[in-house]
Amino acid sequence: MEDAEQLAKEIRALKHEIAEMSDRKEPSIESASLTSLLKYMTEERERTNRILASVADKVGKLEKELDNLYSYENNAPYEQTNSREIPLSEIDAKIVNFVQTKGMVCADEVKEIMQYRGRNAACARLNKLYKDGLLDRFQLGHKVYYKFDAGKTTNTLIISPPQ
Repeated sequence: MEDAEQLAKEIRALKHEIAEMSDRKEPSIESASLTSLLKYMTEERERTNRILASVADKVGKLEKELDNLYSYENNAPYEQTNSREIPLSEIDAKIVNFVQTKGMVCADEVKEIMQYRGRNAACARLNKLYKDGLLDRFQLGHKVYYKFDAGKTTNTLIISPPQ
């Protein structure tokens, strides 16, 4: 605001100088060109100030919107902010059910149940379910075990195709 007040004072001073120059009885070519130059500069300064004011207003509105957005996210109910849907394939749903019934499983057990040739497919599916937040992962020795944590997924809706 101080800058705007200072600019307004400068504009008033320039306008005053222009008025004094135009009041002279003997206008010369130099004073006429100086007068028109000063007038142009004042008009340009006023336009710039208007543009800066509109930019400042827009920035202020955006800041208010961001503040409202952050305050809404912080004050939103827990269920609303943490609820999500995870679509699962039939195979993934079968693996999750197996992990729930067994408790903790490793890739070798999933390989046998799903009749995979190698462990890579089982590891990939278990890792995907871990990254989706459906399973917890524990390393015990050289093996990695996966466990279903019901408390972790209370606000998660698991969507699987009809079987």
